[in-house]
Amino acid sequence: MLTDQLTSATLGVMLDAAAAAPVLHVPRLWRLDVNGHLLDIFLDDESRSTVDPVARIQRIATGAAMFNLRCAAASLGYDSWISLYPYPSEPALAARILVEPTGLPDHELQQLYTAILSRGLTRPAMPPGQEVRHLLERAAAIEDAHLTWLPIGSLATVVTHGGERADQVRAGIALERVLLTATSRDVRAECLSYTLIRFGERTATRRLP
Repeated sequence: MLTDQLTSATLGVMLDAAAAAPVLHVPRLWRLDVNGHLLDIFLDDESRSTVDPVARIQRIATGAAMFNLRCAAASLGYDSWISLYPYPSEPALAARILVEPTGLPDHELQQLYTAILSRGLTRPAMPPGQEVRHLLERAAAIEDAHLTWLPIGSLATVVTHGGERADQVRAGIALERVLLTATSRDVRAECLSYTLIRFGERTATRRLP
């Protein structure tokens, strides 16, 4: 059983990554409480704005931040598990994340952490090829969501199975995984609104492993 606390340096890397997630034009209202290797993310569901009156966008943005936090944890050698809205009696507790140094961190999350760091690089806009589209669809599916392509341009939207609070957070997790997967493949990806994404691929394509 783990009894030691995560170091301030470790938490700093995780929080910096979380802060790099898309905010979707709403203020960040979540807070992080740390107890050993348990990270509790609280979201003030009572906070409202004219842009986001039911806090749906806020939950999506919080989900994206959670995913970045997991990527940062993996980059430091930790594995992590998320439980969304684990206690009905605590509606403000959006997620509980267990972070453990298992020695077997998720290699894909480690790779996606590097995408967080390189997201600001300019990438020429070209439509993504079929192979890349499959990778993006897989990224959404890993997080129990669907990436649905729209008939106009290289537009797609992330869709979950339901519309409950946990589904909205899950949409944000899937959204960020899709965005970072695109970045890791040198594909330009812009979040236009909520879960709508516009993609563009670099001019010189490369063979995917």
